[in-house]
Amino acid sequence: STDKSPNPLKGIFQIIGEEPEWITYDRWGTVLPSGAKFAAKIGPEEFGDVLAEHGGPGAQEEFAAIMERMKPLSNAAQALTSLALREDAGAIVTLLRYPRELLDTLSQGQ
Repeated sequence: STDKSPNPLKGIFQIIGEEPEWITYDRWGTVLPSGAKFAAKIGPEEFGDVLAEHGGPGAQEEFAAIMERMKPLSNAAQALTSLALREDAGAIVTLLRYPRELLDTLSQGQ
């Protein structure tokens, strides 16, 4: 599959030309300090529902504010494949294979 994925293992399988059956999770097992246990659906909208039920006053607004603040970091983190990240001098060569993504990531700096 040529799908872009944040999963580094999927990137390795793409490189070697293998396509295993991928399982996508749609919920997480959740345990709160209060002892409440439930399956929470994955996604910001669904998490808003959890906050409405289990969060304190203003929890949804605080979550919306932090999600907005984190948007540039999220975009930058998702722009480049994790396989392009290195800590040696070869990083320049590797990163230059992704010019648009690299520029998008660098433009997110604050």
